Amino acid sequence: MNNFESGGAAGDPRGRQQGDWRSDLTHVSTAGGQEGKTAEGWGVRGHDAVMRIPVSVRFVLGATRMPVAKLMSLTRGAIIPLDRKVGDLIDIVVNDQVVARGEIVALDEEATRFGISVREVTQPGGE
Repeated sequence: MNNFESGGAAGDPRGRQQGDWRSDLTHVSTAGGQEGKTAEGWGVRGHDAVMRIPVSVRFVLGATRMPVAKLMSLTRGAIIPLDRKVGDLIDIVVNDQVVARGEIVALDEEATRFGISVREVTQPGGE
C-alpha cells in the first residue's frame, strides 16, 4: 500500500492526511491568503486554478505493430499500413484516456491546414 492509500499523516508537517484531496484543496485555498475556506467552498478562484491545469492531448490516426527489423529498414516514401480505414473516426486522447472520436477536416480552401471535428464523446471508463 502506498502513502496515498494509507491515509496517514506521516511526513506532512501541516498535519494533513496524505491522499485526501479535500485537505489538498483546503491547503490550496488557505495558501492564497483566504483563511477559513473549506474544500466545499473553494469557489471561483479554485475553479480557475483547475481550468489552467495542462493536459496532454493526442489525435490518434491509427496504429500498427511491426518487428524492429522492419522499422529499421523503413526509408523515405515507405508506406506504413494502419489499423484504420479512410473515413473512420480518429481517437481524441487526453492523458492516455480516449475521451472522444472525431473526423479530420480541412480548415482552408487549399487544404494546407487541418483540424478535428468532434463527432462523439465517449463515456468515462469505456472505449
